Amino acid sequence: MLYSGPVIGKCFDLYGQYSESEVTLMRQFLRPGATAIDVGANIGDLTLPLSSMVGEAGRIYAIESNPATFNVLCANLALNELLNVKPINAFVATSDQVDTAGPWGKYAYVGTTWKSTFIAIDELGLDTCDLIKVDVDGKELEVLKSAEMIIEAYRPILYFENDVRHASSDLLEFVLGDIGYNAYWHIAPVFEESNYFGNPVNHWAPRNLSSIMVLALPMERKSDMSPLRKISSKDDWWEHP
Repeated sequence: MLYSGPVIGKCFDLYGQYSESEVTLMRQFLRPGATAIDVGANIGDLTLPLSSMVGEAGRIYAIESNPATFNVLCANLALNELLNVKPINAFVATSDQVDTAGPWGKYAYVGTTWKSTFIAIDELGLDTCDLIKVDVDGKELEVLKSAEMIIEAYRPILYFENDVRHASSDLLEFVLGDIGYNAYWHIAPVFEESNYFGNPVNHWAPRNLSSIMVLALPMERKSDMSPLRKISSKDDWWEHP
């Protein structure tokens, strides 16, 4: 892996892995031959495990909007000789009129050199979809709305970040009400003691740095997701220390 950055890069540097609890959760739902979409693929930290889960017969669409980060993603796919992953450099949205700025600045998602390309998930032309993973720092609702036709047709598992409090209610209302999913909080620590390098020291101590994720399953799919806490309403929130 090529890597950099204060969280993902530091995890690979110190532990040889990143957010393995997310990998473990998604592995429950993906089998060889499956198709998954990784929106906010970054450098491929979760794309590579997803590629392994679905195998040669499966397909992963890895979408990253920042051109510089996208180049590292492609390098990691090439270094690992992954042929079942299609990398896409685009900003996922319902139209090209959306605001691409976010908490990391005006150009954090798209860079300053090249004009942004926009794509909706529904435009990928998929004939199947088993899982959509989204980590785009507060723009998750825009991504999911761009996939309404795919969600209606194939009812994939949804796994997305939800750590922006003021955006949470609209996001959960869409998932719980508009598209008819049950949802569960999944707090995913980036550090675990049993890491690949066997490094027992938590770099972020005394905090346990975590991603606040949501696992969503179609209501018609009967599953016992305990011990994950089920989200009761659009105003539910995980008070994470």
